[in-house]
Amino acid sequence: MSADPGSKESSLRAIAELFDHFMRAIYSQSFVEGLNPAQWGALRFLGRANPRSRTLTEFARFHMVSKSAASDTMSALVRKQLVTKSRDPEDGRIMRLDLTDRGRELLAIDPLNNLVTALRQLSKEEQGAAAELAGAIARNVFAGLTNAGPGGDATSAERPRGR
Repeated sequence: MSADPGSKESSLRAIAELFDHFMRAIYSQSFVEGLNPAQWGALRFLGRANPRSRTLTEFARFHMVSKSAASDTMSALVRKQLVTKSRDPEDGRIMRLDLTDRGRELLAIDPLNNLVTALRQLSKEEQGAAAELAGAIARNVFAGLTNAGPGGDATSAERPRGR
């Protein structure tokens, strides 16, 4: 069932599609330097996280992926010599992850910088409003993901069984 082109629902869908469109453009630019979007996300995480949080578990939690998927991503970055792994000196069970110099250099050409540049062109007031709106949208999306099944917005109690 489609919404009336002039309806509020139609306007909301158009906004969602615009977000999808520009994020796909950035995503498509993320297959550079032999990296994929997940690997760029890992470099960003390691570039911003405090030293105690630079672990596989914290990366997996932050990116909402399995430890197996996180391990695959980090292993690829270690092979590419963009990330190093070392045992925590205080707790040898913990493996710390750090960017190499080359990993830090790549962040200078991060495809997400295109979005940063676009945001920089906004006025300070627009930047503040964008930050507030992005935060609210992210909270609502993530809340919906934890309460819904794939492609839906129903809670598990409301979803039909057998799907």
